Amino acid sequence: MEALTPIFEGLKKLLSRLHEGARRLLLQGLAVLVETRDPAMLYHVASSIGVYGEYYDEPSPAWPGFFKEYGGSEIELPRPLQASGVDVLKAIASRRSRREYGGPLTLQEISTILYYSVGITGWETGWPLRAYPSAGALQPLEAYVAISQVEGLEPGLYHYNPRRHTLVLLRRGNIMNDLQRACLEQEFVSKAPAAIIYTALYARTASKYGTRGYRYIHLDAGTAIENTYLVAEALGLATVVIGAFYDDMLCKLLDIDCRWELPVAVMPIGKRVG
Repeated sequence: MEALTPIFEGLKKLLSRLHEGARRLLLQGLAVLVETRDPAMLYHVASSIGVYGEYYDEPSPAWPGFFKEYGGSEIELPRPLQASGVDVLKAIASRRSRREYGGPLTLQEISTILYYSVGITGWETGWPLRAYPSAGALQPLEAYVAISQVEGLEPGLYHYNPRRHTLVLLRRGNIMNDLQRACLEQEFVSKAPAAIIYTALYARTASKYGTRGYRYIHLDAGTAIENTYLVAEALGLATVVIGAFYDDMLCKLLDIDCRWELPVAVMPIGKRVG
């Protein structure tokens, strides 16, 4: 019990700084946690918006800006395709999760997938407009690309810069085997010529919406994931979304801080087989 003393003291301090409605929600959440023994229920209740204004909106981190920038030379991506000849309704109806991959991919295929999944499709009074809808238009998602076989790119880990539609090489060498290990050893991962890894910068959304922002970043991620599926379908490619991964291992592979940049999905991509 002695080890729990700092936790109890921290909880007392947190409760003392919250307004009454938020404090009520947090205490309700703790009661549900004890009852259900499911930690997810604590967050679900504590981040509710009540009809009397209860809203657990702490903490609210500082706004980190729209773009995560890496140093180093940028690789300009070719212009994405403007049409695929596949109707969007047909793409929705035929979309499937596919775990067999041929290869290699072309650089234009990678460019097209990134642009229509999470790219900037326009600007409005200095505000970027993205391919995916976002809570408060705060755009928390980041895209990393693991490359094994893509024409014109050396194997490695890259970060996508949507502002300039470029890739920045973060690490040389094929990391697909490491990515497979991080994804609970799902064997099809290492056979893909590329994979997009989506993360979310929590502070972008939480800076406005507080704790409830954690709900919103997953809504944002879901829309980008579906974009990726539909673009792959339209291009005759194969992909699947993976949510089962060792968080710490994946964060170490990407060299990110898991507390503030949250891995949300891995999507291997390759030529469709069969």
